[in-house]
Amino acid sequence: MKFEEKLRRETPEMIWQEYCGFLDLSIEEYIKIQNSLLMEQINLLSKCRLGNYLLHGKVPRSVDEFRQMVPLTTYEDYADTLLMRRSEELPSEPLVWLETTWEGGNYPKKVAPYSKEMLDTYTHNLLAAMLLSTSQRRGNFRVRPHSKVLYTLAPMPYATGLFPELMKGEVDLCFMPPVKEALSMSFSEQMARGFELAVKHDMNQFFGMSSILYYISKNLLNGTGTGEGLGKLYGISPVMLFRLLRARYRSRRDKVPMLPKDIFKLDAFVCVGNDSTLYKPELERCWGIKPMEIAGGTEPTLIGTETWSRDGMVLYPDACFYEFIPEKEMRRSLDEPGYSPRTYLMNELNANQLYELVITVLKGGSFVRYRIGDVYRCLRVTNPQDKLDIPQFEFVDRTPDVIDIGGFTRITTKEISKVIEMSRLPIKQWCALKEYNSDKQAFLQMFVELQENSLGAQAAAAEIIKEHLSVYFRHYDQDYVSLKKLIQMDPLKVTVVRNGSFRAFEELRGYHLRSINPPASDVVDFRSQCSLPRSGGVNAWQ
Repeated sequence: MKFEEKLRRETPEMIWQEYCGFLDLSIEEYIKIQNSLLMEQINLLSKCRLGNYLLHGKVPRSVDEFRQMVPLTTYEDYADTLLMRRSEELPSEPLVWLETTWEGGNYPKKVAPYSKEMLDTYTHNLLAAMLLSTSQRRGNFRVRPHSKVLYTLAPMPYATGLFPELMKGEVDLCFMPPVKEALSMSFSEQMARGFELAVKHDMNQFFGMSSILYYISKNLLNGTGTGEGLGKLYGISPVMLFRLLRARYRSRRDKVPMLPKDIFKLDAFVCVGNDSTLYKPELERCWGIKPMEIAGGTEPTLIGTETWSRDGMVLYPDACFYEFIPEKEMRRSLDEPGYSPRTYLMNELNANQLYELVITVLKGGSFVRYRIGDVYRCLRVTNPQDKLDIPQFEFVDRTPDVIDIGGFTRITTKEISKVIEMSRLPIKQWCALKEYNSDKQAFLQMFVELQENSLGAQAAAAEIIKEHLSVYFRHYDQDYVSLKKLIQMDPLKVTVVRNGSFRAFEELRGYHLRSINPPASDVVDFRSQCSLPRSGGVNAWQ
C-alpha cells in the first residue's frame, strides 16, 4: 500500500508506529536489531567476491569476531570493483549507482551501489523523517499529499536526488522546480526558479543543505528585504500577493527587514550537511520554524534524523551497523597511518564526546567497517524528557584531514599539494584550515611561507595560489561558481606569512604545525608567531 493511501485509510497511531516505532526501542533492543541485521549482511558478504576479499575468506560467527577479524576500510579498498561497476562481485544486485566527489582520491568521483532492499529501507526511513519533520510532539504529524516542496539539493546521480525519485511511488509531492526542469539548470538557476515558483504559488516544505539555506535566507533579507524584487513577479497568486503586500507594509511601517516567515508558513523545514548546528538558530528566526536535521551520504544512505524536539539526531537501526572511533583514537590514526584505532558500539558511548563514524551498510550494501570521514558529537546517551533510550547526536564536520566548504568543495593535503605544484611558486611550508567570518560563512584560510631567496614573489604569491585553487575547484566541482555567486564572497583566503614563522612555531611547541585543520590552540600560537591577530576565525574543531 502506498504511503499516501495509508494516510487516508490508517489511523495516525498506526502510521506513527510503523515508521517511527524505532524511537520506542530500549538500547538493548536497538543493539539486538543491529547485531541480527549485521549477521544477515555477513552471510551475504560471504557469498560474493568483494565480501570474500574484505572478510579474508573467513565467515565471522559473531559480532565480536567480525570486529576483531575485519580491518577498518576506506574507499581505496573498493575502488577497483566499484569504479568499474562490477555488479557480479557484490553482495546484492544494484538497482542504482550514486556518485559523489572523492576528496584526496586518485579519481574525481566515488560511486556507490544501492540494492533493492537498501532502497526500500531508505524509502521507509525517509518517510519516517517526513513524519517527524511535521511533528511537534510524539505521535503528532501533518503530512499533506500534493504539498509544494522547494527542493534545493542536487539531482541524481547524487544521493540527495533520491528523495524525489523515491517519493514518486509513495506520495504525490509538487517539487519546485519540477525535477525534469531542474536537471537542465545550474544549481543557482535551480534555486532562483524554485523561489520564483514558491513566491508565486506558496510552498509547504523546504529541503536543503544547511549552508545554502542560510545563504538563501540572508540573500532574501539583504536583497529583497523591502520586497522590491519579489513584487515584480508576474503571475503571483492572489493569496501570495496579499501576504507579500502585507509583509512589505509591516516592514516599512516598523522599519524592520521583511523575513521569509512573513510570506511562507511551512509545514516542514529540513536541513542536511555541514555546520547545521551553527546555522539553525538564524534559520529559525528567519522562517519561524526550527529546522529538523537529517544525516546521510552517498556511501551510508540515510542514517539519522532529529525528532520532534529538534535537539539531536537518532540513527536508524536498520540502515547501517554503527561503530564509533573516539576523537583521541581518530587523531592518532591520522598522525600514525599504520595505527588501527579502537571502535565502540552504540551502547558504549559517552555523552559530549566526539566520534568518527564507521559503518557497515546493511541490506546488501557493499561497505564494510568503512570510515566515511564524518564526525559526530554524542549529545546524550538517553533522553528522559522525550522518553528516548538511545543516544542522540549532532553532526560536527568532516574528519580534520578534510576541509569542506559549504558542502561544495572538499579538499585534502593531496589537492593543495597539486595546486602548489601547478603554481610553480617557491613555497617552503603551508597550512590550511576551515574558518568562518562574522556572517557565519565558511571559507578556506591558507597560510604559506616562501623560500628565503624569493621574498620578491610575496606580493603575487597569494593571488596566484588563489587562482590555481579556484581553477582546481572549477575543474572538479561544477557548482563551485554557483557557490561563489550564492554566498557573494570568495571562499578562499591566502595569507603569506613572514619567513621563519613555521620554524618559530615548531620551536615554541616542539612539533610541526598540522597542515590541515590544526588544533585551535596551535592556530592561535601560530598566528602570534606570524604577528597576526590571535583571534581570527573559528573552525568546527575549536
